[in-house]
Amino acid sequence: MKALLLTPLLAAALLVRCRAPDGCAPVSTRCAGNVAEICNADGNWQTLADCDAVSEHSSTSFTCAYVNEEGVAGHTCLPTSVDAGTVDAGTVDAGATEGGVL
Repeated sequence: MKALLLTPLLAAALLVRCRAPDGCAPVSTRCAGNVAEICNADGNWQTLADCDAVSEHSSTSFTCAYVNEEGVAGHTCLPTSVDAGTVDAGTVDAGATEGGVL
């Protein structure tokens, strides 16, 4: 009887874990809307930072942007008032390249 009760739970757990990979390269980053995402070791995108949530918890507005400074490159949340000369504020959808580690 216990086996009958555990079978659906085990099946549900396996289906969640057996998600097809998104096909991204591990540690690459991107902006998905106003959310910075990073590719995990399984090749799936996961949330790194929700810039809207960061804005709600701070006294300034944040946006997802691509940063490439001193050998560190990737997408993250930046204040919207950041000098455009220090970052490439493009997103993957706008033509910026994926890659780098935050």
